[in-house]
This record gives sequence, C-alpha cells and structure tokens, in this order.
Amino acid sequence: MAVAKITRIKAQKNKKRVNIYLDGKFAFGLDADNFLKASLKVGQKLTEKQVDDLVFKNEFQKLFNKALRLISRRPRSEKEIRGYLKRKKSLPKLVDEVVKKLKQLKQIDDSAFASWWVDQRTTFRPRGKFGLLMELRQKGIDKIIIEKAINKVDELPLATKLAQKKLKVYKNLPRAEFYQKMSAYLARRGFSWETIRKVVAALSAAKPR
Repeated sequence: MAVAKITRIKAQKNKKRVNIYLDGKFAFGLDADNFLKASLKVGQKLTEKQVDDLVFKNEFQKLFNKALRLISRRPRSEKEIRGYLKRKKSLPKLVDEVVKKLKQLKQIDDSAFASWWVDQRTTFRPRGKFGLLMELRQKGIDKIIIEKAINKVDELPLATKLAQKKLKVYKNLPRAEFYQKMSAYLARRGFSWETIRKVVAALSAAKPR
C-alpha cells in the first residue's frame, strides 16, 4: 500500500480551509473541522486509503455546504436537491451521503415541503388541486404525500378570487366569450371543472345581458 508524507500544511485565505501537501506537492484541500478531527501534522505519513477518505470528506463537505446554501433560499424536495447535486458532476455515492445527512438534519422532508408548497401557492399564486398535483409531481413528491397535502385545499374561494381579479380584462366581452375565456383561464391554473362551472356561472349571471 502506497504511503505519502505530509510535507506542508497551509491555511487558505478564508482561514476555514487548509491545503495539504504530500511529498512536496499539493494533494488536496480540507475544511477546518475535518482537519482538526484527523489531527494532521507535518511529517505524518498517510496511506492511500487514508488520503482517499480525507478527499471524500473534503468533497462531501463542499457539496453539503452548497446544498445548504440552496435550501436557505427556499425549501427543496429531495428530487430538487439530487438534481442540483448531480449538475455539479458529483459522484453518486457523494450525492447519496449528502442527501442522507440532510434528511437526518430534517433539511429534506418531502411531506413538509409539499405542505409548504401548497401554503405558498394558496397565499400568493393560487392553483387548483390538479395544478398543485402536477407541480408537486414535477418536484418528485410521492402520490400519497401529494394527496394529503392538497386534500385541505378549498378550490372555490381561490378560484373566485382569481376570477374576480380577471374581471377587469374580460368584463366587457359578450357572455359566451366571457364564459369561454374565464373558464380557460381557471383551467390553466388547475381548477376542477366543477369549481370552474360554479365560479364562471355566478360571474356570468351578474353580467348585464
């Protein structure tokens, strides 16, 4: 088994990482926590396996930090996180380990994510149940989790609110055209035809003939 000697340890500019030199040549970087845990020092000899383990820990920490920065912007589903990490051209084993760690820390929770997504949509960009279902499917959420998350959604007030905002655009249209355009508008936002029929019928009835 090949053995190399640590000949230099140099702090990086941000002071949170160090560069490790083996046999006079730069070998790898390492975050401060893993450096301290490994108790590395100049003159220490490392086997090839020890070097590989340290490099893996270094890559894991960099990838883990990137994932945390992504999550800090808004919650993410597991599929989103995996897609992001794969785009970083990371090894599958690294991706699995990062996802496992994030789950342990409750930073990835598809059930919580689905509830958050539905709440956000309901508050800021209303969608019907079908629209929410399709969006959450794209996020990789399990069917059972989706059903539980969207079950609490009351479509009628949401569709009514959206339709009332759209009235200023469609209010002067002939009744038949008004019915067609408003129905299509609500359908694009994933509302059921039963909900659409009730909302558009009520608004259409209020229009002057």
